[in-house]
Amino acid sequence: MVSTATASALVQNSDSSAGFADASQIPPYTIKLFTPASYSIQSTQITDITNGLHGDVLFATSFGLSDYNGTWETRHIDRDNISEGIMNNFVTAVEYDNGGNLWIGYSGGLQIYNGIYYKPIIDQQLLKDTEIRDIQRWDNDMWVATGTSGIHRFRNDTWTWFQPMTKTGPGFYEIDSMVLDSASNSLIIATYHEGLWIIRSPEDPVQFLVLSPKDSTYGNLQHVRRDPLGGAYFFDGSRVIHYSVREGFVPELTASDLAFKPININDIAAGQDGKLYLATDDGIYIWQDGSVVRHLTRFEGLGSSAIVRTIFVDAGNRVWFATQDYVGYYQENQISEPQIPVEMVTTPGPGNMSWTMAPTVEQPTLNATTQISRNDIVPEFFSPVVDPIIRGINELASRFGFKVFP
Repeated sequence: MVSTATASALVQNSDSSAGFADASQIPPYTIKLFTPASYSIQSTQITDITNGLHGDVLFATSFGLSDYNGTWETRHIDRDNISEGIMNNFVTAVEYDNGGNLWIGYSGGLQIYNGIYYKPIIDQQLLKDTEIRDIQRWDNDMWVATGTSGIHRFRNDTWTWFQPMTKTGPGFYEIDSMVLDSASNSLIIATYHEGLWIIRSPEDPVQFLVLSPKDSTYGNLQHVRRDPLGGAYFFDGSRVIHYSVREGFVPELTASDLAFKPININDIAAGQDGKLYLATDDGIYIWQDGSVVRHLTRFEGLGSSAIVRTIFVDAGNRVWFATQDYVGYYQENQISEPQIPVEMVTTPGPGNMSWTMAPTVEQPTLNATTQISRNDIVPEFFSPVVDPIIRGINELASRFGFKVFP
């Protein structure tokens, strides 16, 4: 596996390419970081993200519902007037219905916000379990995954519960996540313990079809994310599998394709351009056409931690991510770039930060007369590790009549 990790000098407190003399100097991408604060997003523990109605992005977090539209606004529970705000500061899911109403999920029920007031749904006659795991719009319906009670459908002001393990119900109790496949207009579901499922039509009688049983090759992939180009991606900590109705299961990558050292895949998100963004314990990997095209770590501006827990591509093609310390976004600038850039880094400071990649530098071509000092490649204190490698390279090069390192 060969990756071309694009890295360069990080410029603090700038989130655009303004000030560069010409297009060739525009950096390849921008990273902007936000520190949790009263005037910013207020938690880095993100449970769900969705696109807003007016170009904004909504974040369900462990401390309120945050909205970003150039600036941050966060809604909290109003204990003096509970009916006029969100019902709990820990938000588990967010989704818009076909009328533009915002559905907000919690561990103890959900609310529907029409822009004026919040309507609570906490009645167990409607929701057999009030723990909201996920919400998905499907045409004019809303599908709600709840605790250990499987799935509910809301249609024309009527709730329907599909009781698990019955003749007309699903063969699962606990949903981890679900997505809509736009290519086949199907609802694709990943469960905690009962394999992978699909609903091909929302119309009655609803049929729950198993895609991969729990003991099969792919049945223990507990997470699913939407592919905007059609189909869906199932994943766990070590592999990503693409599924489509037409082609079935197609292996996309494993963690060993990303790095030579062991890493864990925490989350994934697919872009409209075919790129796949992977949040890992070793930063963000960008995958396209069967290989890594970029690797973002602390040195490229992700902040103080390389462990990325959440990732999401918004309608503006910004790639949002969350680490332990920051929430931020990565955005590519519209330029062409060389394949092998130079890595340099400055130390990030406190508070909200923006990082912009500086112009890349063309690399020299290695030939039989090229001489490179070992100290140009590695500091002296790494010599015990690197010197045997350098000797091996020189021995190999000598067979072809030249020496790489003096």
